[in-house]
Amino acid sequence: MKKDLMKPDLIKDAVIISQPAPHVAQVAINRPEAKNAIDEKTRLALIEAIQSVLADPDVRALVLCGTEGIFCAGGDLTSMRGMSEQQARARIQSGHQLVNLLWQAEIPVVVALEKYAIGAGAGLALLADYMIAGKNARMSFPFMQLGLVPDWGSTQALIRRTGWSTAKRLILDKASLKGQQLLELNIADKIVEDESVLQTACNKAADFTHYPRLAFRLFKTRMQTYPESFGDALNAEENDQTACFLGAEFEEGLSALQQKRSPDFINNPNEINKK
Repeated sequence: MKKDLMKPDLIKDAVIISQPAPHVAQVAINRPEAKNAIDEKTRLALIEAIQSVLADPDVRALVLCGTEGIFCAGGDLTSMRGMSEQQARARIQSGHQLVNLLWQAEIPVVVALEKYAIGAGAGLALLADYMIAGKNARMSFPFMQLGLVPDWGSTQALIRRTGWSTAKRLILDKASLKGQQLLELNIADKIVEDESVLQTACNKAADFTHYPRLAFRLFKTRMQTYPESFGDALNAEENDQTACFLGAEFEEGLSALQQKRSPDFINNPNEINKK
């Protein structure tokens, strides 16, 4: 990881960047006095931090978490009152910039869901490629009781995890889900003891660093394009697999299989897919 990612001007107090494992960047929301609720300063710091992480070719996986054992208690409600239309649109657009960074990230994004993921925090967590949650972690969707619609891409990300009818029911019921329920509804990918969430997420991210970059990027794009017609999916599959067949990562994977060893997509001298 580039050393300049650790510059204090990128941390801005509200976000902490660290490197828990080789080729893994950890971005932590650092506003524990507000249960890591996201205000404007935190949102802008997250955007800057994640942009920096994603621009670093040495980073092959990202862990998103919160400090002091809390993921994110949502948006800062006190800053939502009294906005003009222009201010409201600017706020949403800023949030969407962050959402798109994570949704379009070409490396695996692992979320460590500790304690709370409420409202906007739930939306942020749902952008994960892989979500680790604690047994007592809670995710809730209080939008209707606040007179708001789900934002931060929540509906689209939730539908892709739970299906249309379940996602609709969770929003209308103002659901508050705990631990095992998140796994049963396919929202979380793994449930662990509360004290093991962050380490498990970092370990999973470290595993993902060994994945081929091109194949992962194309796979993620295809999964996010769902639903699409079967014909369109096959056409995309043709393009994607052809790119993989012609790439250095497939050559490394096939060579490793023939030589009965694990593929090394990180140090492959012929790798052409790093940015």
